[in-house]
Amino acid sequence: MTIKDSDKRIFLFIKEHIENNGVSPTLTEIKEHFNYKSLTSVQRAIIKLEDNNLLIRDKYQQRGINITKESKTTVNIPIVGNVACGSPLLAIENIEGYIPTDKKFISGDEKGYFYLRAVGDSMNEAHINDGDLILVKLQQTADDGQKVVALINDEATVKFLKKGSDYIALMPKSSNSLHKPIILQSGDPLIIQGVVVNVFGL
Repeated sequence: MTIKDSDKRIFLFIKEHIENNGVSPTLTEIKEHFNYKSLTSVQRAIIKLEDNNLLIRDKYQQRGINITKESKTTVNIPIVGNVACGSPLLAIENIEGYIPTDKKFISGDEKGYFYLRAVGDSMNEAHINDGDLILVKLQQTADDGQKVVALINDEATVKFLKKGSDYIALMPKSSNSLHKPIILQSGDPLIIQGVVVNVFGL
């Protein structure tokens, strides 16, 4: 079952509250923290998180929310903005929040990973659709054929990397014929920001 970003933020708030205070927040504290007008939105989110085995709740206790064993196998990975899957889009470096991510998707230091939100349709035939969350491993090199997040003149884009003898190409894979390869010659500004390791549709 898909978990919305808003529900993930509530889960993270609950988890941090328990870690910092030893007890869970009340529903009212969650409502006030996120400036919700009523408890209904909070209750719906809690039910969704219970359905996904992230939380267990004692409805008769004011602070009866607990983290399940399954959720303790997650780490919090930052989401740092959008990335273009069409025309390159300026990378937003401000961290928007954190997403609980199963450790099975992480190899090594979790600090070497981040999420970006895909924009556009230039990689839809590579199963990266508009609005998807892209899990990226931070690294400055990549192998031929890998899906990379590349920075060109301060604009970030995600494409397949193709290495030629005297050029590098960033290749789309799209049902939209308007998207064309970006060909870069030696000396052209290009920075590999990371390699795509997973994609999570919303």
